[in-house]
Amino acid sequence: MQAVEILDVKQFMQLLLQSPAFDFYEMVSATLRTDMDYSIDGKWNQSFFDEEEIDTNKLNDYTYLPWSLAKAKIFAIIKGKKTPTVMKIVFKMSNANLESFLHSSNSSQNPNGITGVYLNIIFQEQKLNVTCSVSYKNFNLDKSLEQDFFNSFITLLKSNSISSQ
Repeated sequence: MQAVEILDVKQFMQLLLQSPAFDFYEMVSATLRTDMDYSIDGKWNQSFFDEEEIDTNKLNDYTYLPWSLAKAKIFAIIKGKKTPTVMKIVFKMSNANLESFLHSSNSSQNPNGITGVYLNIIFQEQKLNVTCSVSYKNFNLDKSLEQDFFNSFITLLKSNSISSQ
């Protein structure tokens, strides 16, 4: 697990909520504290969608709602003049993107041995921290995939001129 503090909070939030930069993630959960607390389970509700929406969005490939479909709702909750006092969003890389990431990073890891690749975004006490982690089904000493994931996240920040420490 590796963490970074985001110094350009406003710019990062714009990237998160108003661009497709995180759309390849599934939203596992979100906790928001504004005028009241919101606790959101990201599992998508099959009965809410018709077959065409399921097919168009390829929802059967996901356990959790893709961020591309969830972010407008999250944005609606937090937009306004006041900043939320707490915001925690847990993302999981989709299975299709995990396989692509493993291939592009030349990883020797088998996707079947990986429970998930996670991004945890935590805003509280006016600080924004992001944690990158990989969860394996079995104990694994090789941390190269985690390092590659963290490096790709840092590259995303740099390519969008977002400062971190």
